[in-house]
Amino acid sequence: MPKPSADRETRAVLAAFQSAAERWLDETCELFPEHASRLGFHAYDGLLGANTPAERKRHIRLLEETLAAVEQLPGPVFTGDDRLDRRGLLARLRMDLLFERDLGRWRTNPQSHCDAAVGSVFELVARGGKIAAVLPAIESRLAKIPGFLAAGAECLRRPDPLWASLACQSCEGAVEFLEGLSGELERHSQKPRRTASLVRGAAQAFRDFESTVRRMRTGPEGGFAIGRERFEFLIRENLGLDLSLPEARALGEFQVARQEFLLARAAKKYGRKTARELIGEAADAWDPGMPLIDAYRRATESVKARLRKAGTATVPDGDTLRVLPVPPFLRHQFPTAAYSGPEPFARRQSAIFWVNDLSLLETDPAKKRAEVRQHHGLELTCVHEAWPGHHLQFVVQFRHRSRLRRLFAHPVFYEGWTMWCEKTAIETGLVETPRAELVQLHDALWRAHRIVVDCGLQDGSLRHAAAARRLCKGVGFTPARARADVNWYTSQPTVPMSYLIGRLEVEKLHERLCVRGGWPLKKFNDWMLSHGAIPYSWFAADAR
Repeated sequence: MPKPSADRETRAVLAAFQSAAERWLDETCELFPEHASRLGFHAYDGLLGANTPAERKRHIRLLEETLAAVEQLPGPVFTGDDRLDRRGLLARLRMDLLFERDLGRWRTNPQSHCDAAVGSVFELVARGGKIAAVLPAIESRLAKIPGFLAAGAECLRRPDPLWASLACQSCEGAVEFLEGLSGELERHSQKPRRTASLVRGAAQAFRDFESTVRRMRTGPEGGFAIGRERFEFLIRENLGLDLSLPEARALGEFQVARQEFLLARAAKKYGRKTARELIGEAADAWDPGMPLIDAYRRATESVKARLRKAGTATVPDGDTLRVLPVPPFLRHQFPTAAYSGPEPFARRQSAIFWVNDLSLLETDPAKKRAEVRQHHGLELTCVHEAWPGHHLQFVVQFRHRSRLRRLFAHPVFYEGWTMWCEKTAIETGLVETPRAELVQLHDALWRAHRIVVDCGLQDGSLRHAAAARRLCKGVGFTPARARADVNWYTSQPTVPMSYLIGRLEVEKLHERLCVRGGWPLKKFNDWMLSHGAIPYSWFAADAR
């Protein structure tokens, strides 16, 4: 048995860690109340951060002090969940310091300021509750947006030219969103003129911010690239893997060839046509036979019922997932379908599966049909976004007994998990859509190209235009869709590659634990989800 003094020492170390973590969370919420609100701390709903250079530097000091305090604690003392919490917090602090202190993204990416401002209002609206209930908080944030954006403009120094251009587009979208929202807010306001004035003031602030950004001297083209050393740092901290950049790129090229082979082999079962031709034919022939919103609701419930019957993962009770049409004033903010997850610290886990049916805006039968066609394969979308994909994963994570674990968001887990769900949905019959296998394999091919593009963009060997051309040629994207995809790749290094790499990590674990170890699939899936969104490699050794 351990000595009593050793117990006291261990408790003291764990208490010091908890104290440092709680201070970090509390002060981060004070600095970024819009983020705290999204976590479920609704006392912050009407607030916005100061967003000044001084506040940004204060955040950097907080990160440095917290990292120093946690790194000074002896690692071997931490076991089980405590070990994973410490590792997760270290990764979070180190990555935040990379982006905030070393790369200074708050200085070079004007889009981050625009997105934070409009997102603070969008998040309140998108909760799906009654507008009247959140109107005071919305009005409070609208009043604060001009100061927030003015401070953001003071932060900027030689922004990346691509990000400056995207920020201007985001500002235009923010104005469109606010103007579309204005009438809805006024209908629920006791002082509609005041509400309208606040909307106009916020919209003008976005126009002013856009004008400021357009006048700024920008940095060099391709300045978003972080270089090999930092990229490999993120592979370790964000993905939990020991891979060099050349090794990651080689893996991506191999997976491109592998997925092309699997796709061509699957297409042969249907004749001589290519997979893309077969997918296009299936989409053309698809008719939901009901309004799209009803088709999504039926598919979501059907997939959930099949999941319960198959018993391949535990479906918890007590959550809420509403399938709702995107409101008119949000139509241009969403793709065909999207998911707004639960709040990590909310007592009741409530989420929304949004359906954006643009066919409702068309009167021409051909155009209406073209919009409906975009939703072909919606069962796979339900698997990815709802059951057993993101919704199940987040509901389980946000019930974790560790408050820290609810905050971690490593894409190698949550995107790798959804790709695993898509693959096993085909294999276990969870999805019944004809030729869904081809859609799933084509999406995997797309994610394989992402690995190569991610590496090339960040080491500077692949320019934006060349990356977009690769997606057009390799995946069949339109130029506009390819450019949009590459745009977000530039600001999220290692996230694009995490989708397929994450699934490959799950497959390795499945081979070891299920195929060779005899675990049933339900035990395996439940065990993975129980850890929260952290890299698989951190807990892989815990399985016995």
